[in-house]
Amino acid sequence: MRLTAALYGLAAAIGALAQSDEYPPLKSDGPYALHVKGQCNSSIDGYLYAVHEFSTDHDPDTGVSVLHYAPVPAPMAGNSSYRFYFNTSVDDDSGLGFVVTDIHASNATNLYKGKAMFWTYFPDTNVAILELGEGADPYNVQFVGFGEDEKAFVYAQHDDSTAVVGKPGPETSVNLYGWAICWQTRYTVTGFTLSWITYGKPHNPTCERVDLTRLKL
Repeated sequence: MRLTAALYGLAAAIGALAQSDEYPPLKSDGPYALHVKGQCNSSIDGYLYAVHEFSTDHDPDTGVSVLHYAPVPAPMAGNSSYRFYFNTSVDDDSGLGFVVTDIHASNATNLYKGKAMFWTYFPDTNVAILELGEGADPYNVQFVGFGEDEKAFVYAQHDDSTAVVGKPGPETSVNLYGWAICWQTRYTVTGFTLSWITYGKPHNPTCERVDLTRLKL
């Protein structure tokens, strides 16, 4: 895999993105709707939409959003909060990239060409929350891929279950599926929210594991 998109993260981390033409430009694919379907006997079946974490924030170019679940048979037509994009580098043949919304939103480096989805972890739970927008950086934005079945996965090169004392940690490519819908509160908004179970049984008892897929609009 040639993860040329990783150059963007490296450049941002060291503050070296001085000239945007030094790196392959990102291309945007979409718009897509994001569909969630519950596993096993779950009744979850619907679409995700972006909600600002602060009700007073009405500027689409700024702020942070979470992804709430709506049990609807189709995304609401004409509602931009249901529209998402998939950004990757032009010469990247890996099929991996970043899920974003508001592709015209401005940010300090224009790193992700939109408000990228990132993971926020907490020390008191094994359930992370997915957010979009300001706060996205190379350390909390993950490469996402969509398989032949269009199911979303997170690509990782870290597996600490194989750690051996005295030896460097191995890099083992693995696709992770930890998506869940959980009842969550983030600042001023509460609702059924796209979340990520890091491992095992979720600490949040409202969580239901789901498959996340995309639908071209």
